[in-house]
Amino acid sequence: MSRRDTDLRSILSALLRVSISVILLWYVISRVGLDTLIENFQTLEPITLVIAVGLSVLGVGLSAWKWRVLLAVKDIRLTLRTAWVYYYIGQFFNAFLPSIIGGDTARMYYLYSDTNDGSASVSSVVIERIAGLYSILCIVLVAVAFGYELVPTRIADLVLIGCAVGIVTIPLLLFTDLLRPVLETTIFDLQVLDIGNRAERLYTAVYEYRQAKRAVVIALLLSVVFRVLLIASNYVVALGLGIEIPLVYFFVFIPLVELFLFLPISIQGFGVRESAYLYLFTSVGVGDGIALTFGVVMQLILRVINNLIGGVVYAVHTLRT
Repeated sequence: MSRRDTDLRSILSALLRVSISVILLWYVISRVGLDTLIENFQTLEPITLVIAVGLSVLGVGLSAWKWRVLLAVKDIRLTLRTAWVYYYIGQFFNAFLPSIIGGDTARMYYLYSDTNDGSASVSSVVIERIAGLYSILCIVLVAVAFGYELVPTRIADLVLIGCAVGIVTIPLLLFTDLLRPVLETTIFDLQVLDIGNRAERLYTAVYEYRQAKRAVVIALLLSVVFRVLLIASNYVVALGLGIEIPLVYFFVFIPLVELFLFLPISIQGFGVRESAYLYLFTSVGVGDGIALTFGVVMQLILRVINNLIGGVVYAVHTLRT
């Protein structure tokens, strides 16, 4: 495939994701009404936003710590401050690039500039993201299993099966030789742009993490703590909006929403998060307007405000260098 065809596919893919985000946002807002959304938003106390944003910033710091743990396996030593800065720079670039991969690419670039070690830079980010996904799968599996009656049966069954398959499959593919014979006869053989050799080096770098079980376990535990912080941030905003439902719902719904957001069908989850909050929280008696406001506020905190903080960090970092 030519470079032109690749660029065209990227543009069409981005346009499709933008279209899906716009359509979903239009649907949920038209269902509730923009006036209702604004009215509900105005009832939220500023201190609620401050606490929720503070928990979000703490979560980014926790993710930076997790990244440092994984980098240490490759003998790369970053200060927590530097890792935090790179993480927020990634958040900034997420505002302009079509998916979370954009932010990860920015982090890889800055780390590579420091270390000149491409495979370690990429593999550390890959493992970190996989640890994040794995933690979500584990939390969702446990939460839905214990809160089975809280989720529509069809969704619950599908989620339980999918999570179980993912939890078993991911370690087998990453930390055993089961996948290597297939890759050797396909991707590793590609000569174009040295893709085969690059892919093999990356696979080997990721595979080496099986010797660092302690670091991987710590990364998984930190990922779980990060999700708990995310749930706490959601809970604070929910209380601020007058949503009074048992905490167990948040342990079921929030990781489930985060799992949905791994699907690359929208821009930064816009439309998907709001639709998921509207569907899930109205199913337990929360009003349409409040449920949608909840989703919009969390999207503002987790995406827009984090992007803005990342922009400030990027500007300060750029001026200093």
